[in-house]
Amino acid sequence: MPFGLKNVGATYQRLMDKVFSDQIGRNIKVYIENMVIKSRNEEMLLQDVEETFKTLVKAQMKLNPAKCTFGVEEGQFLGYQVSREGILPNTTKIQEFPESKTPHNLKGV
Repeated sequence: MPFGLKNVGATYQRLMDKVFSDQIGRNIKVYIENMVIKSRNEEMLLQDVEETFKTLVKAQMKLNPAKCTFGVEEGQFLGYQVSREGILPNTTKIQEFPESKTPHNLKGV
């Protein structure tokens, strides 16, 4: 049996659930290393971002600035397009689907 960290994903998700327990479901969505802060208006967004940063400081966690995006009305999250209208599938993946050939045998599926 190979050695290594087998449960690191689940362990990190439990950490994120514990750190953001007060915010999850109210103003933040967290999945492993992806976070989305959601608000109804700009004033609430600033308060929610400030609360998230205070939580990160309290937990002694840091963000990678190269991977952060702030103040967007829509964007990609876990392969889906998130906007005011809701969650939509990624348009590039939709365009690839009709262009794919229909499988004619079991191996092609």
